[in-house]
Amino acid sequence: MVETILDYLLKKENVRYEITENNLILIYPEQKSRVSDVKSRILVNDATQQKRTLTGIVVDDRGEPVIGANVMEKGTINGNITDVNGKFTLSVLNNAVLQVSYIGYLSQEVAMGNQTTLTITLRKDTKALEEVVVVGYGTQKKGNLTGSIATLKAEEMVVAPVASTTNALAGRLPGLISLQSSGQPGSDAASLSIRGFGGTLVIVDGIEAGFNTIDPNQIETISILKDGSASIYGSRAGNGVILVTTKRGKEQKPTITLNMSYTLQGVTNMPKTVNAGQYAEMAREEWIQSGRPEATAPYTAEQIRKYYESTDPQYPNTDWYDVLIRDWAPQQQHNLSVGGGSDKIKYYGFLGYMDQQTMFKKNGGDYNRYNLQSNIDAKITESLTFQLDLSAIFNSSVFSTRGLSAGDNTVWQDLWNTLPTYPATLPDPTKISWADGMGTGGAHVSSNYELFGTNRNNSQNLKGTGVLTYKFKAIEGLSAKLFVNYMRDYSKNSTFSKPVKFYRYDVLSDTYILAGSLGSQAQMRVSQSQSSMLTTQLSLSYDRYFNVDHHLALMALYEGIDYGSEWFNAGRDGYMSTAIEQLFAGNSETATNGGAANEMGRSSFVGRLNYSFKNKYLLEATLRADASAKFTPEKRWGYFPSVSLGWRLSEEGFLNTVSVIDDLKLRASYGSSGYDGVGNFQYLSGYAISGNYLLGGSTQQGIQSTGMANPDLTWEKIKIYNAGIDWSLLSRTLYGTAEIFYRTRSGIPGNRLATLPNTFGASLPSENLNSLNDRGFELVLGTVQTYGDFTYDINGNISWSRAKWDHYEEQERTDPDENRLYTASGKWTDRRIGYRSDGLFTSQAEIDALSFDQDLRGNSTLRPGDIRYIDVNKDEKLDWRDQVVLGPGTTPHWMSGINLNVKYKNFDLSTLFQGAFGYYTHVVLLHGNKFNSEQIYNLRWTESNNDAHALIPRLGGANTNNLTSDYRLKSAGYLRIKTVAIGYNLPSELLNQANIQQARIYLSGTNLLTFDKLRKYNIDPEMPDGQGGYYYPQQRTISIGLNVSF
Repeated sequence: MVETILDYLLKKENVRYEITENNLILIYPEQKSRVSDVKSRILVNDATQQKRTLTGIVVDDRGEPVIGANVMEKGTINGNITDVNGKFTLSVLNNAVLQVSYIGYLSQEVAMGNQTTLTITLRKDTKALEEVVVVGYGTQKKGNLTGSIATLKAEEMVVAPVASTTNALAGRLPGLISLQSSGQPGSDAASLSIRGFGGTLVIVDGIEAGFNTIDPNQIETISILKDGSASIYGSRAGNGVILVTTKRGKEQKPTITLNMSYTLQGVTNMPKTVNAGQYAEMAREEWIQSGRPEATAPYTAEQIRKYYESTDPQYPNTDWYDVLIRDWAPQQQHNLSVGGGSDKIKYYGFLGYMDQQTMFKKNGGDYNRYNLQSNIDAKITESLTFQLDLSAIFNSSVFSTRGLSAGDNTVWQDLWNTLPTYPATLPDPTKISWADGMGTGGAHVSSNYELFGTNRNNSQNLKGTGVLTYKFKAIEGLSAKLFVNYMRDYSKNSTFSKPVKFYRYDVLSDTYILAGSLGSQAQMRVSQSQSSMLTTQLSLSYDRYFNVDHHLALMALYEGIDYGSEWFNAGRDGYMSTAIEQLFAGNSETATNGGAANEMGRSSFVGRLNYSFKNKYLLEATLRADASAKFTPEKRWGYFPSVSLGWRLSEEGFLNTVSVIDDLKLRASYGSSGYDGVGNFQYLSGYAISGNYLLGGSTQQGIQSTGMANPDLTWEKIKIYNAGIDWSLLSRTLYGTAEIFYRTRSGIPGNRLATLPNTFGASLPSENLNSLNDRGFELVLGTVQTYGDFTYDINGNISWSRAKWDHYEEQERTDPDENRLYTASGKWTDRRIGYRSDGLFTSQAEIDALSFDQDLRGNSTLRPGDIRYIDVNKDEKLDWRDQVVLGPGTTPHWMSGINLNVKYKNFDLSTLFQGAFGYYTHVVLLHGNKFNSEQIYNLRWTESNNDAHALIPRLGGANTNNLTSDYRLKSAGYLRIKTVAIGYNLPSELLNQANIQQARIYLSGTNLLTFDKLRKYNIDPEMPDGQGGYYYPQQRTISIGLNVSF
């Protein structure tokens, strides 16, 4: 210890020293006269180095002891924690300064002076309640919210790099249902639904827009409005609202932030393909078990052996999965931002780039995105401020014409419909191997899809917003705002398809045989579309306190939105050369084109009132009037009110002295909204161009009625009721929220059931016929604790919701079984109907002993290995009357998330567990009678695997095996380790030398492990219903990244 002190003191003085027994020798060769100066530095003042014992107590502003508060000697690691009585004892140096902190309280520094006993009072930190939350057309303090609003901060979204912003939300917001059905670059967005209501309105910086392509690092906060608080957005908000707010400049020195990450993407779960021997074995097995002659089976035992050995070139063995798919695909994301400003002007700029590659080795599909943003806030005068926001998003991708565009999964179908008994390549690399499944001509898989042609996609999103705000000097609290935004979307797709020929190769004769083709000539198709939206808002706001206790806020707003869109397409065939991918190079006689344009508009008036008394009794009321051109002038306007109340019990006299309770609030709300999701102008009779007719020796264009007009068609009406309680306890170390809701929808458009004569010439119009209701609950629980340098925050959320039809327009049914199975009114909206199974038959004796006719042919088609069903109604036959409700549909009823955040000194750990339960999927592994799934091979019933509970029935089984039943309808519920991130913040001592404000390196992963019942099938639980391997699989990612601020 002495040597360490001497090294520190003498280093800058160029003085050496020696310690011998009880002597300290200083050696200063050049300036010996300075030895006395050095001695004075070593002879430390005894008074300041002496220690004494200090005792004390830490209490809150009510005088109650604070248990577990941290008491540290500033600048040291010397510290202690208060006991159950709030007391502490600590040995400190004279003139020490104590740092006292505890979660939920403001930290304090206390100079010890000459005292030996201290009483330290910590004041509550009300920052959580004072935090500003983005709501419809404005902001509110979190403590004064009366609606059901959940928020997510920027730092929670960027824990791990994600390609799509929507994928960062799963499990983090209570009531938000997220399902990501595809991992395809550029099309991997999750579908979002608030409380299972359906498509959700998204508002980005005040305008209706998508946010999937926004870089998560651009976002400041996300709020979701789940109850009547969404009614302020009227007819578009019946299913709730997601509010996205991007980052803005702050009053601070310029800060430059650089984020860089490199990611590897791999498949979470996906069926694998079999080898050639396994396929041939199953093909023969299926042929024989289906009752066909063994002598004509597609493969002999000798051929199967040769396919397994894979030594004879006439018996190839191709692993198409390995040929087409790589284990890991790279992704990189980089963004740079700068922000800062003064009282007069604030600015923020952002530049982001992402390159995401596909799992395919030679099929293109790589996706690139550029994000640009610039936000400026200027104070022109003390009364007038101006805001200018500009942003742009550019997306591009290039891939093969063989089906890897958004929503097109032809390549995956190729993979599963192609047999391993065909070679992937031929000796002549210019020729494509014929690899068609079972000779049906349905699959055209290739080891090089680039030969098929290219599909190029480009899109742009441009936005500009200007905001003027004026505060009236004559009337305190009154301000006016003009908001104008223009947004333009542009997209272009060009597809150049080349004719492709497929060959079989005869090894013995070294000859190529033309086996098939795809297209007879090169062709090009080009389509372009663009849309625009102009949003104008003019508002007056009044916000003022009266006599301290009364707070009143009023807002009146007009909003007008004008939509416009247009598109056109063109194409040509007959290209003499595939080297020129331009329209002009095609045959002009084959030219085609088309196009259309439309316009639409909305006008709305909005009013809002907020009142609070002593921040204890809270009231909010809104009213919105929307006009829609889809209805007659008499029914054009819809009026949508809402009201919500809040009561902060913790501010009442009978509770504000209870030290355990920091905040306790009850709230309730009612809101209404409408929906105009019907075709345009259905109140008018119309005609559409349809068909050509030969009249008078020439072809004439025909028209057809679009259906009967309905002038009574009007708004669908939506009402939602919500009640909740929010609490914070024990100095904000325990917090939570619980709420219930009930929603009704009436006047849902539908068509009346009626039999019309063929001579009627039109269809019945839409009417406001149907109605349903939703109900559910949400629960959030969390705790945050700090022990010295160690802090953890763990919180979880769970929600449940489901919908039931009140009335569904349908035929009247008198048969009790028809009514039980098919009548929808009064029943859940997502029932799945099918048969109950009882395992598989394992012997002919079991079939012979069956007490009912399962196949309606005296059970003559049944064999061991077939599915055994249950005769539910005991009528000695299996028919539609034996069906039952097997379970719910494809949307989860239960959603959950558990977040764990840990910090220790410079290290941090963040983990998210995300779960979805209460939904089912139809497991499909067999596509088009192609037995090329490894799961089929491993899980199927065979004579040697005579298991009544085998997961796949016998190949070539009875037709009854294809009935919808619980044998293939499986629970898709899962619990997923969604995100894990470990980070390290470099020490400030090191960063200061390089003028770096902050630097963090991290390692993260997403979708690392999933616990579910579908793993045995190698199917991801978020895969679309019944798709099996026909879809681009969900991705598992591993990332390394760096965040630096200057």
